[in-house]
Amino acid sequence: MENISIAIDGGHSMFKIRAASLASPAERHSFQIPTVVIPAITLTNEQTRQKAELETVEVDGRRYFFGDTALRQGRSEVYTGQNADWIESPQHDALVLGAWRKAMQAFGNPSARVHLVMGLPAKFVGPQRDTLRDRIVALLTPRLLPGQTLRVMVQSQADAPLQWLSIQNNGCLHPQRDLDNEAWGVIEIGHYTTDFALCDRGSMMEYAAISCAGMHLVYDGMSSALAQAKLPTSLDVVDAAVRSGSIKHFGQRVDVSPLLNQAKAGFEAVVMDEANRVFGQKAAVLDGIIIGGGGAEILLDGLKQRYPNAVTSDEPRMMVAEGFCRLGLLSLLQS
Repeated sequence: MENISIAIDGGHSMFKIRAASLASPAERHSFQIPTVVIPAITLTNEQTRQKAELETVEVDGRRYFFGDTALRQGRSEVYTGQNADWIESPQHDALVLGAWRKAMQAFGNPSARVHLVMGLPAKFVGPQRDTLRDRIVALLTPRLLPGQTLRVMVQSQADAPLQWLSIQNNGCLHPQRDLDNEAWGVIEIGHYTTDFALCDRGSMMEYAAISCAGMHLVYDGMSSALAQAKLPTSLDVVDAAVRSGSIKHFGQRVDVSPLLNQAKAGFEAVVMDEANRVFGQKAAVLDGIIIGGGGAEILLDGLKQRYPNAVTSDEPRMMVAEGFCRLGLLSLLQS
């Protein structure tokens, strides 16, 4: 029987999925699904309909488009699930089912022992951990194939960068890392929240397990700025503006970096203020501060100026998913 680790970073702008098998633990299957869900509609074009079937799931008797299909067919201007309790919604279920199906198809739908790791913002872990775990188990158990077993683990998203740091990509503990004798901070910059953590010699500091606003502040500011400039404000346009500082407008590339700098200035101030409250003078004696999440690239330069001991990965957007994937592999090895 194959042993598979599946990690789902259920972000409010993008579901990031990373999966690996103990049979080839250094190899990864990676997917990103825009966090957009709409009720499925009838599509008249045959080719479009066939493509949409790959991003269509059924929840409680209703069919939903998710990901790129939902983004295009729904002409969305906001991401789905911009509220605290969205993990209990059919839209969240649809995205989890879509992520599960893509992962299973990547492995060829094997008989397998699956350890699935998901995350929650730091401030929601206490009240929502059991709710999310129970909901995922109830959602996926009826969909297991013969011979498949499932274990679901729910972690704080801010813990994932520590797992990325301390666990090798094959699931074994890193021989050069000893968190019991080190101190590390974490700033995980997501769309809905920015999560903080502090691990001091093997203990997680409760006072540091907090969240503040996430990248949605930049998106909201960018959308308003584009509207004032009489430029398009659809979700794909705003996302391109935030990621690249330019947009396509009537066949031309338009530089919107001045608008982006204005939009991100307020968000950067919020994160910097919160980081100062969490780490304070202790930041100078930490072994490092790990910066991850989809917003890491936007704030990384400023954070490195403030904290010269800041570190990140080659793929900060996938750091949470990768950390959870490594945790799943470790769990499979230990069980």
